[in-house]
Amino acid sequence: MIIVSKDKTYTLQEDDICLVAYPKSGNNFLLFLVAMLLYRKKMDWATKGEMIQNVSSEPIKNLPTPHLVWSHKRYDPSYPKVIYLVRDPRDVVVSYYHHFQKYYGESRDFDKFFEAFMDGKIGPGLWDTNIESWLDNQKKVKNGFLLVKYENLLQDTAKEAHRIINFLNLDRTEKEINEAVNWASFDNMKALEKKQQSHINGSSSFVNKTMPFVREGKANKWKSVLSNAQQQQIIQTFNKTLTRLGYK
Repeated sequence: MIIVSKDKTYTLQEDDICLVAYPKSGNNFLLFLVAMLLYRKKMDWATKGEMIQNVSSEPIKNLPTPHLVWSHKRYDPSYPKVIYLVRDPRDVVVSYYHHFQKYYGESRDFDKFFEAFMDGKIGPGLWDTNIESWLDNQKKVKNGFLLVKYENLLQDTAKEAHRIINFLNLDRTEKEINEAVNWASFDNMKALEKKQQSHINGSSSFVNKTMPFVREGKANKWKSVLSNAQQQQIIQTFNKTLTRLGYK
């Protein structure tokens, strides 16, 4: 059971480690990996809410230290140390559509959802605005800023794990790193989902329990989903940020 304090909002601590990303950027992939690297403990769907603080939620009592805090928010100078995860927006919008179908009974077809996404009408607003706010202010993050690309994390998780432990000043053996990599794999997250569905589906009547939460986790899925016009719209609208991140 998750125990929360009487305080209504969480106050960031000096030694907090903040994992920030636009939604559907591979957040849980990174959370599973970092939690095990940091705490040497296997976080799963049942214990996630006891180990990781949502910046927008009530404070959780007895969090392991230093606290891992996750957020989808734009740049905030109060975030002391940030690992920022980015993913190709062409894959983000596809993944986000499935998320809305599962959790909100999404009735729009994909084309309508895509329009809303491109207009910034899907929370937390425009993809590029969120990312640019962090990229432009990364040097202001007091205790350091690390940019992680989802595609690199997927292609060579161990290499990115080394970058993360260096950033966090951790001393971990190759065995510990490999264990964390295997634990955070999509195959393992899928297997855990089957065992712990109640922790993922919740109690909302809108949730489609037949749809999986952990899907394929692949890169470039957009190539078989987006029309040529939609591909061009993303390239033109997000041109600056795509170029800055090397996605073009």
